[in-house]
Amino acid sequence: MMNIIISGHGAFSTGLLDALHMIFGTDESIVAVPFYKNEGIPQLQEKYLHVMEQFDPTDELLFLVDLFGGTPYNAATQLVYTREKTDVVTGVSLPLLLEAAAMKETLSLSHLCQALKEASTTSVQLFSETLALVQTNEMEDDLL
Repeated sequence: MMNIIISGHGAFSTGLLDALHMIFGTDESIVAVPFYKNEGIPQLQEKYLHVMEQFDPTDELLFLVDLFGGTPYNAATQLVYTREKTDVVTGVSLPLLLEAAAMKETLSLSHLCQALKEASTTSVQLFSETLALVQTNEMEDDLL
């Protein structure tokens, strides 16, 4: 089994979890850990450890955090050194979280991390490019 901890600055992680629940329903293996003003790495790690105590220590664990090099990232990476089958992915967004939730039961941690890295490149779309592609395809269809 794989567990996921979402974290980021402010209430970002709780908002993502709320959106996930709206779309997928509740999943007890995915937990949000917010990082608030006046907290530092020790306080955030304490919150991470509290959540981690609820999970089976033999399960895989993925941290999805907002920013590379930010406090949620730094706190998580320090814990990765002390726990096997754990990794950190930065740049969490709702599309990335949905991908992780959908694939966490079928992929290993390393494969899931690679899939999320690949998915992140397609999660940003420009309407103008999509519209131009549709219009081009319609023009091609008219020519046939």
